Amino acid sequence: MIQNWVRLYHYIHEYQNLVYDFYSKQAVAFLVTYWNLDRTATIWDNRDMMGGAYERTGDLTGLKFNKYLLLPIYFPEEINTAFDATEHGQVKEQETTIVIPSTYGITPYPGDFIKLEQQFLCPSNDTYPIFIVTGIEIHPNTERRFWKLKVKVYQSVDIQVIENQTSGVFVFFDYDKNIYPISEAMYLSTLLSKAEELKGRLDKSWDPLTGFHLE
Repeated sequence: MIQNWVRLYHYIHEYQNLVYDFYSKQAVAFLVTYWNLDRTATIWDNRDMMGGAYERTGDLTGLKFNKYLLLPIYFPEEINTAFDATEHGQVKEQETTIVIPSTYGITPYPGDFIKLEQQFLCPSNDTYPIFIVTGIEIHPNTERRFWKLKVKVYQSVDIQVIENQTSGVFVFFDYDKNIYPISEAMYLSTLLSKAEELKGRLDKSWDPLTGFHLE
């Protein structure tokens, strides 16, 4: 007679959760500012314009981006410097790769922008370049995945130009590993600060002899 039985350890599911949930949120991360293509706010040339190629940045482009502050990226590789001879002279291209997990809910696109250093993280020297995504690999091709992005330095662009094309600003909130609009993230940060202050007061008022919090 066949009987139902329950496995004590679900190894497959535990492994999947370990790799795609735990590692993608708890591993050592590098914080960046990431501009992701806003498909809703962007003016598409095949629908709202008569055609022709976009300028990537500037007054004539229809591209809009969502800006993500303090976004963790993983496994940045060593930046390779390659010189390329063009009609304008020799161009120095710096390339690297980074990894973004799908648990963030962000779908990267070629043409997204990344700034590895921000003024609030390095206020004395904010002269680092802006990178543009030139290639995307999916590892693996499943519902839960990691995006491996190939990026290179985007030549001759001022950060203010990209800021002018920003349609929304979001923040990665490290406490619960989720992304919120900047107004909600500020509110949650205020609540977290108040909770930490309250915890400190309760710890100071704890009396181990009576088991009560005494003021």
